[in-house]
Amino acid sequence: MGKPRRKHIRYTEGQWFAVPLRDRGYALGIIVRGSYKTRGGLGYFFGPRYEEVPGERETWLKQPEDAILVGWFGDLGIIWGEWPLIPSTRPFRREEWPVPKFHRIDWGRPEKGWLVEYDQENDGRGLPVREVYCDAKDLLGLPEDGVYGYEAVEIVLTQLLSEG
Repeated sequence: MGKPRRKHIRYTEGQWFAVPLRDRGYALGIIVRGSYKTRGGLGYFFGPRYEEVPGERETWLKQPEDAILVGWFGDLGIIWGEWPLIPSTRPFRREEWPVPKFHRIDWGRPEKGWLVEYDQENDGRGLPVREVYCDAKDLLGLPEDGVYGYEAVEIVLTQLLSEG
C-alpha cells in the first residue's frame, strides 16, 4: 500500500491565512489573484509578528499599503494545511488590491533593470503584459518580480519581522 493521500485545501481570491515564521509566531497574508486552481498567485503579507494565529479582527485592520511583502507565491503551505486559513466576513474587492508594478534587476548590469507590469485582471497565471528596460534607480521601492516558494515566503517574512 502507498502513502495515504493528503486532502488538499481549496481556497479562492480574498482568502486570508497565517504564515508560520521560522523562529516563532505568524505573519498574516491574503491571496488577491489566484486560487487552488492556479496553485498560488499574488499575495499581500503583513506584520506584526503574531504569537498565535491571528483572528478575523486583524483582517479588517489591514490595507494594501500596510503590506511588508507583495509577491507571487506557491501555495503548498495552504493546500497542505501548514498555513492556517482565517475565516473573514470582510468583503473582497479586487480593485482595492491592485497588482503592483514589479522590478527585475539586470545582474549583468546592476545599474539597469526591468519595470514589469501584469494585467490587473490576471487570474494568478498570467505573464507580464509589459517589460521596460530602465535605470535601476527608477525601480526603487517596487516589489521584486518572481515567484516565491512557500518556504521562501516563510523565510523572507521571518527576516522582515526579526527583532534583531
